Amino acid sequence: MDYEWLQFVMLAFIRAGGLLSMAPLFSGRNLPARLRVCIALFLAYTASSLPHESVPVTGSVATLILCAGHELLLGLLMGLGVRLVFHAVEMTGQLISTEMGLVMSSQIDPISQNNTTSIGTALFFFATLLFILSDAHHGMIAAFIRSFTLAPPGVLAPSLGAGDFFVRTSGNIFLLAVQMAAPLMAINFIVSMTFVVLGKAAPSINVFSESAPVRILAGLTLLGLTLGLTAQLVLSQIRDSPELMLRLLP
Repeated sequence: MDYEWLQFVMLAFIRAGGLLSMAPLFSGRNLPARLRVCIALFLAYTASSLPHESVPVTGSVATLILCAGHELLLGLLMGLGVRLVFHAVEMTGQLISTEMGLVMSSQIDPISQNNTTSIGTALFFFATLLFILSDAHHGMIAAFIRSFTLAPPGVLAPSLGAGDFFVRTSGNIFLLAVQMAAPLMAINFIVSMTFVVLGKAAPSINVFSESAPVRILAGLTLLGLTLGLTAQLVLSQIRDSPELMLRLLP
């Protein structure tokens, strides 16, 4: 039996499992666990069939467990590199819902099983559609295969620069979320200021109840008008996600 090949497949399977547990489309609870395991085995077998560096057979159990943990960390980081843009989209939906006064209409996302708003769910499915149409899932798989050239399994070579890059990349989530929600925040400010002036001019008017439908109508209208700009921002991040996966390798 080729123990080197068997160890490579096992470590590649662990890395693929970490990737699929974080990557969009594959990490949702609507995908059966058995199918996720089969996809991970297929990716591991595909990676072992391609030319790769020889991996020395590990004889120690402790070393093998350490290598398995390292591969799981690599897979999780690569999956997180793709997932970051979806976290930004979810945060954008939360900001928009807060500005429009739709926070109370929260519901359970059928994919992530998290508590989210209706705007956040719509933007999440919109980003998922862009993820599929842009062929980013194939780029994610190609980056996974290439990761074995940059970080062979069983080789522990930590990089100090990966941690700083991860912190900077995570901070871009807030920047991207604010960029997508900025038009809605601006129109909410204008509506609020308008009704504040109206409340001062006519104190008998219930400004809070009267401004709620106007804020929702203006927000939905502007959301539809700026959907193309949102799609461009999301697409630019999705297309860069395979490169981001590889740069997050420690």
